[in-house]
Amino acid sequence: MKTKQFIFATGLLTVTYLFSAFSSFAQITEEKIPMSVQMVNTNPSCFGSNDGVITIDITGGFPPYSVNGLEIVGSSFEVTNLIAGQYSFYISDPLLTNTTIEVQLVTPPQLEMSAAVTNVSTYGGNDGAIDLTVSYPGVSYNWSTPDGSGLVPMQQDQNGLIAGVYAVTVIDLYGCETNKRFTVEQAPQGTTGTSGGGFMPGVNPNINGANNSTGGSVN
Repeated sequence: MKTKQFIFATGLLTVTYLFSAFSSFAQITEEKIPMSVQMVNTNPSCFGSNDGVITIDITGGFPPYSVNGLEIVGSSFEVTNLIAGQYSFYISDPLLTNTTIEVQLVTPPQLEMSAAVTNVSTYGGNDGAIDLTVSYPGVSYNWSTPDGSGLVPMQQDQNGLIAGVYAVTVIDLYGCETNKRFTVEQAPQGTTGTSGGGFMPGVNPNINGANNSTGGSVN
């Protein structure tokens, strides 16, 4: 039994296998044949996703082929569930014909989102607002709320809101979705925004929740 190491950019995988008594290295009399490698890659669909794919097709040389030290079956090799990054593959045959290929997988840029939230100045009022800022243009918006009101679902900035939690899904040009929630508060019952109760309606940054990018594709 012999152990070889199979190395990708994302980590180290140890593979153990048996060499047959009829090893492909035995009694080879053929001369080296030039090797040709064709690679097709699909980039991860969105920032932070792991659905990238690299497919390698090998012609020429003398099979069986090895990729990064691992003997493969046939002449095609595919790696899936890849994140963005640099990947390197060393391809060889029993006659030591070899080649190295490298590929960089990339994703759409991360969409950053934040907002300045204006709280409702009086209890039960509807002068709350959310001034949304995103990191690049060309996006669409879809707002929703479980307990508030006053939203214009497809509009970037929101006004005339009552107290509540407001969620927005931003869809970029690549079809990737980023989600975030913002909370609009209100003055306590029996107080106003300008006197008593210590409530300060004002404008304050509100970045509740975390960015989450999903869906879409880019090649």
